[in-house]
Amino acid sequence: MRLRKELQGVKRIVVKVGSNVITKKNGNLDTRRLRKLVEDISELIDSGIEVVLVSSGAVSVGKSFLKKHLPRKGQIDLQHSASAIGQPKLINTYSRLFEENEKLCSQILLTHDDFRNRKRNLHAKQNINVLLKNNITPILNENDSISFTEIALGDNDHLAAQTAQMINADALLMITSTNGLYDKDPGYPDAKRIAEVPFGSDVLDSVNFQGKTAVGKGGMESKVHAVTKITPLGIKAIISSLDADRIILDPLTKDLGTYFAPKNAYDPEERKAWLLSMKKPNCYIEVDRGAYKALKKSKSLLPKGIIDVYGEFYKGDCVDIICDGEVFASGVCEYGNTEVEQIKGRHSDEIEDLIGFRTSIEVIHTINLILEHDIIKENKNERIS
Repeated sequence: MRLRKELQGVKRIVVKVGSNVITKKNGNLDTRRLRKLVEDISELIDSGIEVVLVSSGAVSVGKSFLKKHLPRKGQIDLQHSASAIGQPKLINTYSRLFEENEKLCSQILLTHDDFRNRKRNLHAKQNINVLLKNNITPILNENDSISFTEIALGDNDHLAAQTAQMINADALLMITSTNGLYDKDPGYPDAKRIAEVPFGSDVLDSVNFQGKTAVGKGGMESKVHAVTKITPLGIKAIISSLDADRIILDPLTKDLGTYFAPKNAYDPEERKAWLLSMKKPNCYIEVDRGAYKALKKSKSLLPKGIIDVYGEFYKGDCVDIICDGEVFASGVCEYGNTEVEQIKGRHSDEIEDLIGFRTSIEVIHTINLILEHDIIKENKNERIS
């Protein structure tokens, strides 16, 4: 499979589909279209591309069921009841279709609190990464049965954008009822598709989001707003139509929809500065000479090379790494100080036996490691400013 030129090198994609994509007018699931979606995702997986699916539809399916089986007066708090009833029906259908393609899927229900709360955010990210590593497609949805204030605010658009940011996705694809963004309501005959929105351009300033048709009202503005939150982070985005022959593959391989160009490629120096800005003061991990040499070669820190732990920190905190009393690196920890204390000096395959779980074989992964020369450079920049 050859992705369109703008997406060359993309290895992890978040795909968002709305209720109108996967349900019929009566609210029932459109199994034919769902099957096409799953077939496209399966082909991406077989091509070595990881996919996270953000799928609406639970409320629509639940409402349809309630209308058939409950009298009008019994349909209290319909929105939340509908979600609780429709979600299992939705995920069961997905599961069956993935199994038809000899693939597996999983369900993850999130609320905005899962992104606001640091520990829950890290746990969700770790869970998704483990699923993807095992070729299991995570299917995410807003947990509407317990989310009161967010319902009907286009939240799955923002959920998809937040997920793309959380898991460091390369691209986000949003499927909607129109072939991308138009300069005006696509119901007008002279409406023109906007093929690309360059990063930092004023293209969006001239777009009229208010329209005379149902297609032109709501929805698109929410999607564009969500997309513009992630393009500054280097994440590419496409908004495309549910009417494509291959709903997911066509916009990824052809000039369809609207492509939102990101800020120039990921800057590792910016990431290092960001990690150092989060560093926990007076927290250290002491390592032996073997670990010191490995880390200087940008290897990950394993528990075997750890001698001692100082200070109180949690998973996700950035701490200093010392050897022979000198700080030579910093890094983001996969475990808190309590867990590191218990696994120090031991092999990675012993972690679960020692602390009851294992989220990573590394205490600090190489991608979250900053060596001494970067720390010195950052400190100099701070003094200059």
